[in-house]
Amino acid sequence: MPPQIFRSVHHRLLDFTDNIIISETTINKVRDLDIKEVLEPYVTLTKKGVALIGLCPFHSENTASFKVNPQKNLYHCFGCGRGGDAITFIMEKENLSFMEAVLFIAKKHNIEIEYVDEKQTEDQKAEAKHRESLLIVLDHVQRFFQENMRINTNDECRAARDYTYGRWPEEFCATSAIGYAPKDSQAFLDFCRQKALNEELLFELGLLKRSEDGRAYAMFRERIMIPIRNRWGRIIAYTARYIGKNSQAPKYINSATSIVYSKGETLFGIDRASRQRGANYFIIVEGAPDVLKMQSIGFDNTVASLGTAWTEEQFEQLKKFTSSVCFVPDSDVALDKSYGPGFEAVMANGASAIKKGFHVTVRELPFAQAPMTDEELQNLYADSEVPEDAPRMKPVKNDADSFIHCREDYTSLTEKHFIVWLAQKRFFVAGSLMEERKCVAEIADLLRYVKDQLVFDQCIEQLAKLHGKVKLWRDAVSQARGEARKRNEKQTGMNDQQREAELLRQFGLFVRDHCYYAIGDEDEDPSRISNFIMEPLFHIEDESNGTRIFRLRNMYNVCRVIELKESELCSLSNFQQKAGSLGNYVWLAKIDKLNRVKEYLYSKTDTAERIRKLGWNDIEGFFAFGNGLWFDGSFKAVDELGIVRGINDKAFYIPATSKIYIHNQEIFQFERLMVHENRNGVKLYDFVARLTEVFGENARVAFSYLLSTLFRDIIFRRTRHFPILNLFGEKGTGKTTLATSLQSFFLHGIDPPNLGVTSVPAMNDRVSQAINTLVVLDEYKNDLDLRKIAYLKGLWGGGGQTKKNTNTDGMAAQTIVTTGVALCGQDKPTQDMALYTRVIFLAFTKTSFNQLEKRHYEDLVSLCNLGLTHLTIEVLSHRELFEKNFPEIYSITKRELATKLDQEVIHDRIFGNWLIPLATFRTLETVIEVPFSLTELFDTTIRGMRNQNELAQESSEVADFWSMLQGFQTSGKCIDRAHYRIRYMKSFRPLNVKEDIEFQEARPILYLNTAAVASLFNSRNMNATANRSNWSTIISYLKSHASYLGLKQDRFTILLPSGMPDFSIDIVNGQQVKHVKVNRPKALCFDYLQLKEMFGLDLETEVVVDDQDE
Repeated sequence: MPPQIFRSVHHRLLDFTDNIIISETTINKVRDLDIKEVLEPYVTLTKKGVALIGLCPFHSENTASFKVNPQKNLYHCFGCGRGGDAITFIMEKENLSFMEAVLFIAKKHNIEIEYVDEKQTEDQKAEAKHRESLLIVLDHVQRFFQENMRINTNDECRAARDYTYGRWPEEFCATSAIGYAPKDSQAFLDFCRQKALNEELLFELGLLKRSEDGRAYAMFRERIMIPIRNRWGRIIAYTARYIGKNSQAPKYINSATSIVYSKGETLFGIDRASRQRGANYFIIVEGAPDVLKMQSIGFDNTVASLGTAWTEEQFEQLKKFTSSVCFVPDSDVALDKSYGPGFEAVMANGASAIKKGFHVTVRELPFAQAPMTDEELQNLYADSEVPEDAPRMKPVKNDADSFIHCREDYTSLTEKHFIVWLAQKRFFVAGSLMEERKCVAEIADLLRYVKDQLVFDQCIEQLAKLHGKVKLWRDAVSQARGEARKRNEKQTGMNDQQREAELLRQFGLFVRDHCYYAIGDEDEDPSRISNFIMEPLFHIEDESNGTRIFRLRNMYNVCRVIELKESELCSLSNFQQKAGSLGNYVWLAKIDKLNRVKEYLYSKTDTAERIRKLGWNDIEGFFAFGNGLWFDGSFKAVDELGIVRGINDKAFYIPATSKIYIHNQEIFQFERLMVHENRNGVKLYDFVARLTEVFGENARVAFSYLLSTLFRDIIFRRTRHFPILNLFGEKGTGKTTLATSLQSFFLHGIDPPNLGVTSVPAMNDRVSQAINTLVVLDEYKNDLDLRKIAYLKGLWGGGGQTKKNTNTDGMAAQTIVTTGVALCGQDKPTQDMALYTRVIFLAFTKTSFNQLEKRHYEDLVSLCNLGLTHLTIEVLSHRELFEKNFPEIYSITKRELATKLDQEVIHDRIFGNWLIPLATFRTLETVIEVPFSLTELFDTTIRGMRNQNELAQESSEVADFWSMLQGFQTSGKCIDRAHYRIRYMKSFRPLNVKEDIEFQEARPILYLNTAAVASLFNSRNMNATANRSNWSTIISYLKSHASYLGLKQDRFTILLPSGMPDFSIDIVNGQQVKHVKVNRPKALCFDYLQLKEMFGLDLETEVVVDDQDE
């Protein structure tokens, strides 16, 4: 076939790719769109079980064979065999390319189309256009392969269908777009000519090859064509399974490497796995057939590399979607090795995954069994006769594709942590003490990468059962950490410059005049690929978004420091834009050269872990401020990059004060306020003395609560709850000043959020920014949004807001709150008992102060404005003592408090709330010096507990009273105008009050006939078994309630004992006239609207508008 027989087809999309590229966000929105909405204009669907069915829009039929799976967003026609997702449907139905289909759907469904890289160089535009052209060619040839699988009726294609549908369900094959390449190469060539596909692109993709005589032929023949897709579902290559009769033909071959496909950068199955937002982990199997089998039975979270060894790029890609993986190795046998290649691959790849920070487990398949041949039996027993009872079966290879046929087959496999699994394998074949020691060293070196303390401890415990004791393993890990540190510090025989040049040469690079050059082939000159070099400073580990810090130096010797996201290093255009934004830093080459430089830089990069939350870090044992870490008794400040070194042989990154972001004041605002600056020499005793001078005994409780917040994690482990500190009082009583004074132990210069205007997500962000600290929330009111009230109640048990985790896989997750909260407000939170019993209630009543008191107040404010973080560190230095003694002291204090209150009924939650600061202070009493004693705090606690409990009881009984009244009214025993009446009035003046209460409009006032209602109340109590208050106590509660307006006389009907109105008979004009008897008692008057809002009271039977006495 003569060259250049094909001609380029003009694709509509190429005009589009000249200037712009659709963003990942838009593609994902289109993919996530309900497939039913996309298909609606083309096919009428009806529900059948969990699926939807209809007449296929691709072929003529009378019986519905077109099925839609709404859960997976896929379709399949059992008649014509077509299948796929919504984008595939539009591609076929409208004869569009992938990108054209995305645009088509987005416009039809009002999805905002976002573009990236709008300002591209000509080279970038050309590369994007070329890449899209390759993908469009793949879209076209895919139709050829699929038509051969589902439509072609010749014997060859029928055999291919039989083979394919025998391995995987037909519907799955259709939605996975599995196709067939026929034996006749000419059929493929004719298709390409008919579609006018570009010959050069076909060769570049490896779809065409050229024979020795120069003729083109199809690369894939007699092969089942399994598409390899990128994460957005676009076909980028194929893995092809041979089903012909040539025994010398390789079973599987993959597409050639191109700019759209690189085996070492691709994960098979990532298109489905990346959309599994509910998956806790990814399953890793050996090859594409194993992935297909797992996907066909519902495990869409399965991926595989397309080679034996996993690469750095593949692990980095995986990290974007999960932090946990489970390997399912092929169970195979090797005659000359201890383990087969499947086990060996997982041993190597699992270790690499552990070092990359993944949580790694293994589910091992059982060996398959096959009968032994007579020769194998004879060889087994050498020259002796084979016994009759000799085993006749031998273990043979098993893989996921062969063994797993349903979900239960997978879940029945025992799951082990990779390190434990690897240790079992290593020790099983260890034949000497020396080999066992090597095993211990290998396993210990992996254990140092396990950061989850619980997982680490579990591994140690299981390893100790396998070999040695717990101490042996812990010592081995410590030794491994030390040796790793020494290796990093060890110098080789070459000087630094020689070592650097040799390392660069290994990656095909060299440096000249602060520029990178790529070494060419033998007949090519080196080419300059940048006008700058990069010095790797740190790799910043982060569970959701890792970054890397570099120092860039250009050919003019100008330096800048930059932090780059991994995504910015994986995209050529993003990298060029980011580097160029710093100034004269230009990258001149394509992505393959950038990957070379990346691999070189990554090989020599130190790692630091990003501090995601300030405050206490229990795993590492430090307390993080925005400018450094308190660790092992001293404060270690960040360097100019924001790095702290030497913490448990690790480095940590706090970007808030890094010079990288020093000019960006819009980010890290909270972290820049929570900094340690030892500008204040005040002693703890003096601070608490000034606090108590201003706030009295409330200061004792508040300070003890502050101490509790510093050890909140220890306390919560013992109690499973942590109370809110509620500071209640009128404006000007100083409640908020007390709260912010305590907050100065962590940060100062920040106003507390106003709950009236702060959203729940904003509240959640604020309280979850740090661990074991104190957050102040201001302006609490009883009429807050119910969602805010519910959120506050949840804090008691450590729960925050439930929301989607957009950084990882979009799963719903609840924020864990690990800080103390001081809640300030002018309303008692007694309207909601569930909230009120979750707080420590402190009331502030004093609103006027003498000169001395004002001076004390001003001194305290000035002191706090300097910051008190040095006192935080002083208290934290006693953490070890607190952790050791608190549980026992808590139990002792609980018993003593219970004994003291033995004759009283105290609400359980109120009791538990007040117990925490008292037990905390008692635990620290011997190591801190303050101007009050444990006895004084004990007495204050008793009074505060009783007071809060009384308010709770009062509020509860008031609610019970109105509920009783509503019940009597509903049953007809509480009668309008006899027991109560409601008047709408524009003004109201209670007895013994000189001025009217004015209302803007007529307002309902509830009058209660005290004597009549008392009779109802007492009749209820006579039959009650519960311990209720008497009428006089209820009267006092009602009069102290916020809705009470005062006493006023009014007319009420007098009732007979039967409940009927009493009346007198008069003779008027010779006739008897009945007159209902009334009296004018003093009535309790209430704001009826408040009662309706607070207690749901509904007593109105008719409206009486009045503004004066009857």
